[in-house]
Amino acid sequence: MTQIEQQFQLLESLLWEPESGYFLLDRHLQRLERSANHFQFPISLTEINQALQALTTTFKSIKQKIRLTISIDGKLTLQAQILDSGILKNGAFVGIASQPIDPQLPLFYHKTTYRSPYTIALESQPKCQDVLLWNKEGFITESTIANIVINTPTGKITPPVNSGLLPGTFREQLLAEGKIREELISLDDLRNTKTIFLINSVRRWIEIKKEIDRDIWQVVNNLV
Repeated sequence: MTQIEQQFQLLESLLWEPESGYFLLDRHLQRLERSANHFQFPISLTEINQALQALTTTFKSIKQKIRLTISIDGKLTLQAQILDSGILKNGAFVGIASQPIDPQLPLFYHKTTYRSPYTIALESQPKCQDVLLWNKEGFITESTIANIVINTPTGKITPPVNSGLLPGTFREQLLAEGKIREELISLDDLRNTKTIFLINSVRRWIEIKKEIDRDIWQVVNNLV
């Protein structure tokens, strides 16, 4: 691992809702613990949970997005902001990255502040607000901010983790509920799919539709 990669922090983005509190909190904490163990970051899930609950006393009855980071020395930082539609507002464009990712890079499988591969992918399509990533074998992995789900005649599918992607908490929940299943998705499969969903635990489902004769999709439904 390079010196630059070693400077990252562990990251979780959480949704808080007035009616139900933190969405998928247990899954977020479990993923955070797995990453902390992998990279040998000292953490206390009890202290993190206590800090998250204390933070809620500052919220009004408005949905919040919380950015949680852990430094290599175990320092916890929490930042909250009122939830909006983010970069993928209705009408935003999503393209295909011009170069494949290397699924051997460990950081693709953990949520961290190390964003260099995602930044490079975005810069390859400057007219797009997000891009769909793919690996050296020609299979789709994820977008720079979300997991991918496509419709098939036999149900909704999402790429397997070993394609080179983050195991998203909402993705894990949908798999556990049997609402989606894992299956390889090739670039050709992607190009032949008119409707794609980008999913994460903060936005849930973002629907994008393909433009005719172009490798470009447009956000048509981002409900916040």
